[in-house]
Amino acid sequence: MIYSAQKGANNMADRCDDPLFGEVPERVPLSNAPLVRVLGQVKFPRIAKISEETYIADFQEAIRGEYPHFQHDMIQGLDIVLVGNELKPRQLTTFVWRFFDASRALRVSLGPDAITLETGKYESRNDFLARFEFILEKLFETIRPSLVERVGFRYVDRLQASDDLETLPELVHPELLNVLQSGLVQHIDISMTEITGTTKEGKIIARYGLAPPQYSHDPEMAPPVSEKSWVLDVDSYSTNCAGQSFDTQMLCSELDNVAARAYAFFRWSVTEKFLERFGAK
Repeated sequence: MIYSAQKGANNMADRCDDPLFGEVPERVPLSNAPLVRVLGQVKFPRIAKISEETYIADFQEAIRGEYPHFQHDMIQGLDIVLVGNELKPRQLTTFVWRFFDASRALRVSLGPDAITLETGKYESRNDFLARFEFILEKLFETIRPSLVERVGFRYVDRLQASDDLETLPELVHPELLNVLQSGLVQHIDISMTEITGTTKEGKIIARYGLAPPQYSHDPEMAPPVSEKSWVLDVDSYSTNCAGQSFDTQMLCSELDNVAARAYAFFRWSVTEKFLERFGAK
């Protein structure tokens, strides 16, 4: 497995000056990380037959020992197509197959053009990538996607304890706080920001800010909660492997790289006190 080794916290204050192209800080494990969800994804050219249950049966059987629960969802969406000289919306229905581990903490999603692993109980990047490697191996053995289009890794953190919100300027660097650093947190209802940037590995999308109760910028990744909360959602992805052959080792290495870039942005965003608050080891 080609994963970077997890290093100790020699200097928790080691903040990356350039989170988009700079060196990634050493990982600092947190015993009580405020992670809501972690997701990894590999996209490949569309395979229409994945929508047929008989076609994916061998894949289900290959992973059934680890992911015994099985169901499917129909996802409704819109596509824009050119009809004559006019652009018109077209409704799309996509079948997505879901596979869960025994505790339903891990979910594998297989659609016609992507395989995704996600969890709300994240242990470590190495553990996550090892699980994803197993899934990618079984996908290649049974369905055999030939090429790759994109890989991505996404982390969502959320602070919702009143003590954390009251001390946000001590936990989060001012670049991400805007008006919230002025001590007005208790009076601000919502303040959400989204940025998209180029990184050494590809692209990053970061969404962060204060959310009111029962609100979520993405209910699938961060289900609404009954309290006001501050959210940091970092989505790092790369298309450097687009057009390459579907190779499990290469994909795990690319996933590790984009996950590391997301971590660099996270470490750039939070203070040493944040790390201490959530159990830096």
